[in-house]
Amino acid sequence: MKSSLRLALLACASFIGLALAAPALAAYNPSLTIEQSSYKVGGATIADVFIVAPQNDDPTAKLKIFSPAGYSAVLTQAPGTKIGSVFAIVKAKALGGALLPLSGDVLVANPTDPAIQAAALRCTGITTNQANWVLNTQLQGQTVAIPVFVNKVGPFVTQDVCLPSPDIPPASGGATFGAQLVSADFTVKGVFTNAAAKGGYEWAGIFTPYTPGTGTPNAAGTVEWRTFVGLPSSLTLAKEKAKRGFKLVGKLTVQGLNPKAIRLWVYAGKKARPAPTATAAGTGKRSGRSARLPATGKYSILRASVKFTTFFQTRFENYITSCTGPSPSGLPVPCKGEDLAAVTSNQVKATKPKRRR
Repeated sequence: MKSSLRLALLACASFIGLALAAPALAAYNPSLTIEQSSYKVGGATIADVFIVAPQNDDPTAKLKIFSPAGYSAVLTQAPGTKIGSVFAIVKAKALGGALLPLSGDVLVANPTDPAIQAAALRCTGITTNQANWVLNTQLQGQTVAIPVFVNKVGPFVTQDVCLPSPDIPPASGGATFGAQLVSADFTVKGVFTNAAAKGGYEWAGIFTPYTPGTGTPNAAGTVEWRTFVGLPSSLTLAKEKAKRGFKLVGKLTVQGLNPKAIRLWVYAGKKARPAPTATAAGTGKRSGRSARLPATGKYSILRASVKFTTFFQTRFENYITSCTGPSPSGLPVPCKGEDLAAVTSNQVKATKPKRRR
């Protein structure tokens, strides 16, 4: 847990854009971004897990995700229970490097399934993990099941994901179609509960690549990426009158974060809930940005009158900072960077002004 966070913030592009961009400057630059449905102290929350591994980097062999110390989790869901959904993009090396989308459900797997036990033994060294999940996706009509092995370890809940190498044949344990993970976005519902004390908390992802062209993990290339979560966090939004048009006003509050100089995005659309959240993609699009916030976190955005009923939300997103302090995992792994968890406001509705007679 952190009591404060030193801000050296960098506005960054969408991570999916980075993942699909031109060749990377370094061999391995994965990231882990977590967004939560709730930032209330002690509140149950849905975790949205977003993993990116740029397509021209070394392929990922293993990822281990650590929940923040102080969070609790329920790992007793029955096999077959749907706990979320998943969307992913892979680069199919056997298909000329084509980028292919996968989607499906996150399910609780049967721990007695021989395939799950074999995968667990390869990934974690045991067959008796406390929970077994599977990202049950489809790729060109074939089911591509990615197991996730979950355990409570000391103050953490860990998720282990091991991926087959895209550089060896499937008959030798390699990936179907030579699939290399580029991004994965999956939700986990009904599992995590936020810590019971105010403060700054960190999710951590420990990534290990393959040695290029082989099926051998490169342990020396292991790196970390973190996501900072402030409990509590909130972003409010209201609509006020103005001489011309109207104003969107509110306040950003993130425990452990000084909001000075942050800019918020404004989302707008004809349908309700225009901005993305941990559980929805959003129905609208970005339509503007706030000025840089003062240390109070308060903001005011002047908008012109709308020509049709329009819904608005503001969103704190796409900010990163350098890592401070040792890894929350306790492992001596170099840290590449730290995301600040996104926060979305409530929505307000603006209607077309009535004509004066």
